[in-house]
Amino acid sequence: MILPYDFAPQQFDPGPFSLAQNLDALEKRFADFDALVLNCKDPFISEYIPLVNNHRYGVTGFTGSTGDAIYWTKAFRAKHPGQKPVSLFVDGRYHLQADRETDPQFVEMVKLEVEPNISTAVMSKLSQYSGLKIGADFERTSIAVLNELREKLGAHQSTLSPLNGDELLQALGLKGWKIDRPIFSLPEAATGRTIAKNLQALSAAMKEASGSDDALLVTAATDDAAFLLNARGYHLPNTASFLAYTFFTKKELVVFLPSSSKGAPVELDVGQYGEFQITVIRDDLQALKAALKKYPVSDVLFNGGTMNGLLPTLLKELFPQARRDENFKWVMKTRAKKTPEEMDSIRSAFLRSSRAIAKTLRWGKEESQKRDLSEVELSDYLHRAYGEEGAVSLSFTTISGAGPNSAVVHYTTPSSKEFFSKGRLALLDSGAYYSNGFCTDCTRGFFAGSKGDQPEAWQKEIYTTTLKAAIQPFLKPVDGKLSCREVDAMVRGKVKAAGYDYLHGTGHGIGIHVHEDGIRFSTLSTYDQSSNACVSVEPGIYLKDQGGVRVENVALLHPEGNTYRYENVVLVGYEWDLIDESKLTEVEKTYLSQYEAECKKLGTQL
Repeated sequence: MILPYDFAPQQFDPGPFSLAQNLDALEKRFADFDALVLNCKDPFISEYIPLVNNHRYGVTGFTGSTGDAIYWTKAFRAKHPGQKPVSLFVDGRYHLQADRETDPQFVEMVKLEVEPNISTAVMSKLSQYSGLKIGADFERTSIAVLNELREKLGAHQSTLSPLNGDELLQALGLKGWKIDRPIFSLPEAATGRTIAKNLQALSAAMKEASGSDDALLVTAATDDAAFLLNARGYHLPNTASFLAYTFFTKKELVVFLPSSSKGAPVELDVGQYGEFQITVIRDDLQALKAALKKYPVSDVLFNGGTMNGLLPTLLKELFPQARRDENFKWVMKTRAKKTPEEMDSIRSAFLRSSRAIAKTLRWGKEESQKRDLSEVELSDYLHRAYGEEGAVSLSFTTISGAGPNSAVVHYTTPSSKEFFSKGRLALLDSGAYYSNGFCTDCTRGFFAGSKGDQPEAWQKEIYTTTLKAAIQPFLKPVDGKLSCREVDAMVRGKVKAAGYDYLHGTGHGIGIHVHEDGIRFSTLSTYDQSSNACVSVEPGIYLKDQGGVRVENVALLHPEGNTYRYENVVLVGYEWDLIDESKLTEVEKTYLSQYEAECKKLGTQL
């Protein structure tokens, strides 16, 4: 089944891949550098971008959503024998996948756990040397990372110069990304928001932050644009937002569609504008400058973590005297706090997804008892099930892993030759969008094989341990004073107490995108718990060459006194063949009994 906002495979198929050829082409164009920093972002600092637009993929062949690379030129390598042409930096989610997809003849793997993060590790590697000439695509690098890079490299007498992103794509044989899908409004009933409501609140926040009526907001983040305009566009695979830069001051919001999206029709509900003017400019830099220059601007406000390195340069040119606030995060924080209407839309979306996932798990378990069921078959069945529930797009590439592949955290290449054979663990991680514009995310699994087959002790141990960790925040209200890092420690602690750990975060925000800023449970998180946030809880245990388990639920956080009650919007039953009930506490048994009863009532039990 083709979902309404699916893309044809040829639209993002990068074609034949030759790493040796790509590196030769880079060398010819950029031989006067010592090193090139190549990431997996686009000019909007998007998380998931097509491989045809992914510089990092072009120098490694690695397809994961996260990870940066350094290309070391021949001139540098001549001075440093033994250095491979490429250094690839990946975190714990992608160790196994990166091993499978890269050629060790060309690629040095730098495997990180959770800390330090990837950009920090890249800087650390570059800082081992002095006096380097380093190139980076500023338009695909956040201003926060660029600032840190400049500081670190400057301390070692190295220089950082901008690269032309299109030249990089051409050298790597990649065609980039163009899109002409419509940008359209969501109804107020789905979100509780309108353009006018959003911009009125934003105006007040900008004045409070700057002390002036003449502040200008700029954002490159696509989910910021989608939020402010109460709109969707599905301009990237598995993403509901649209490719636009957004500028707001006084009563005018300017939507700038660059070359990648200049042909996209804009079909917004004029009734949502209120007193505000919406101006659309299509890939015309002079028109953009004219639109902004007509206003006095005292302050330029943006979030440095999601802003590319070129837009602030443009604004500095237009408003050289304006103060600059790189830490304006009102849009991010407001988007994370869901309205009652958004929470209802999220509940509706998760109920539909729960039905599709449960139906697929039951079918997969039954089929695995009869025959060799392939990973692709299970993934395709789920795709159809989502379509039957009214899904308009997937929210990420489905992970359908059998046996050892279930231990690959982000295994996104299901095979027709890998099977859910007798005695194997199955892992299914997926999500979808529906017409209300919010996405879902859930991970479950099952034990494959004939009826009467018994799981091995290690399989029951890792499933039961993971399940106990996953339900911790749902057993009783969570202390509101706990930071997100401390919630991570609470959940992760259950896994560590059993002698395991997982090299990824415990949870991420969910909303317009499947990974949404504003709340995150991880050892690196700087956030606090947030009222009405939507966040996943997804511990796991992964045993290389054996199998893995991840149990993912999603919570809406309701403030109750000094605590938060975690409402689980995922209603998909667990795999009781893999649960060692002797290891459950009475509180856990009671909770699971009630949860399974609710799933049975909805028809979503396994």
